[in-house]
Amino acid sequence: MFTRIPVEKLIQEQEQGKGQPDSVEQNLINLQDPTVQEVLTQLTDGVLVITSDRKIVYANECACRILRQVNQDREHSELLPKEIIYFCDSLADIRHQFPGQHWFINTKICINSSTTFRVHVRYMKLHTLGKDCIVLVLKDHYQLIKSIAQEEARKYNLTDRETEIWLLQRANYTYKQIASELLIAPNTVKKHLQNIHLKQKESMSPLQVLIPQPLLPGWEKGSRAISKSLSQFGRGI
Repeated sequence: MFTRIPVEKLIQEQEQGKGQPDSVEQNLINLQDPTVQEVLTQLTDGVLVITSDRKIVYANECACRILRQVNQDREHSELLPKEIIYFCDSLADIRHQFPGQHWFINTKICINSSTTFRVHVRYMKLHTLGKDCIVLVLKDHYQLIKSIAQEEARKYNLTDRETEIWLLQRANYTYKQIASELLIAPNTVKKHLQNIHLKQKESMSPLQVLIPQPLLPGWEKGSRAISKSLSQFGRGI
């Protein structure tokens, strides 16, 4: 999805609010700043910074891992996957056709039914280089689901088996699919989910109690990648 940033509104707000920091200066980052490097390194999202001539200026560990995943099944894989190059070229073309405007791209790379990455692409001026570069933020869909489900499992004090079931429920598996994946009866799944919802209610105030919705609506078949990750949990019922 291509989105134009409403620069006119930002300028108007800036003129109305004296003493506010310059919106342009807020987009300046120094990659050589130790604090900036530490923050970027520890982010769970991938951060990739590329120059207009496709040279990589910075890539944190998560970004490198995602780039390897995108390229893993290709015989001749380049350092930058063709999908990333396409996004950068598309944004550069928009910038050329609409000078003075600011756009960003929100899209997805669907490698297969179990591997999906969210991608946010925009221009940003780097103080270190003194010029604009393209910054990409890469998010692993299923790692995000896994981390959220595990945090909720700790919060609700779930057992290992309940955690397995909760993770699959969060990935939009049906009762029958969860039962098939874990080799248990559908009624057992139903019983575990009832216990999970009871623990959830006990950990919340009455106003906070909400029935959780799957994080990926429409992905009824779920993710095999999530299934593999379950090996770290116990298999006892």
